[in-house]
Amino acid sequence: MTWTAARIGRLPCIGTLLLMVALLLPAFVAAADPPLPTDPIAIRNKLRKLRKKSADNNPTVRARIDALMKQLQKLQAQRDAAESQARGEARPDEEEDKAVSTREKMWEKVGDAATQGKGAKLDLAEPVRKKVAQEYEEDRDKSIKNPAFYREVTVLVIDLSRKESQALIEVMDKFTGIKTLIITGGMYGAPVNLPHILDKAKKMPLTELCIFNFRGFLTALPESIGTFSGLTRLSVFNNNIKKLPSSVGKMRQLKILHIDMNPIASLLPTVEGLVLLEELGVGKTDISAGEQQQLARLLPNCRIVTQ
Repeated sequence: MTWTAARIGRLPCIGTLLLMVALLLPAFVAAADPPLPTDPIAIRNKLRKLRKKSADNNPTVRARIDALMKQLQKLQAQRDAAESQARGEARPDEEEDKAVSTREKMWEKVGDAATQGKGAKLDLAEPVRKKVAQEYEEDRDKSIKNPAFYREVTVLVIDLSRKESQALIEVMDKFTGIKTLIITGGMYGAPVNLPHILDKAKKMPLTELCIFNFRGFLTALPESIGTFSGLTRLSVFNNNIKKLPSSVGKMRQLKILHIDMNPIASLLPTVEGLVLLEELGVGKTDISAGEQQQLARLLPNCRIVTQ
């Protein structure tokens, strides 16, 4: 078919249409949702901000909540799968059904909050909390599916800034092979019942114990810490500890001791008998330069770290 000049003149201006598309495309791109975060904490923070808007029944806000919830569930599923694989457990088929049920309960709560209008309380975490509590109760059962897990794990981390930490503390005495115990207050610190945690750990064959980032929530170490006489490493940095208990001086196997970022003014005479010490961290403490020199003379094979 031959296109004549007259026919071409009657065609819409293709160039004009392309120009309009080029001008409108950035607007469409800008209006698109931003990429979903991959950090669970960032997702929860965004969800908290969107909850206040969800009661307005804004379709855009509800769609964003939906996308964030799916992303959070995806990340949780990936973490659960990795932990299950590490434990050597086969994930049952019914787990997916449980996950679907949990999601449905979450969305029921979102719908209820939306119908109640502004001021409605929206707690999306309630179904998850119930599920976690149920799973931990199942773990407390003697008929646990994989009891070898408690024997084979050698490192245990307890983060008191996480809600599930209390449930983990209650089953600590089941772990019989832990050599490294890490107890932390998270990024901003958290309340801690350290004597209770150490009592739950008293049967663990610990060689390393790390207690850090409790800030003002932890002002003293209990004397019971001396129970772990086989420790070769003790780190208690970034707390508000003013003095080490005398029982630390009985840890004759200690090779590394870090007390950095604590208002401790003196280590004498507590550590003078720790002849195997190879490294002593005293950065950002109140220990004077004079005592540091004295410690260096008392422990000639120990490196005093001040930074």
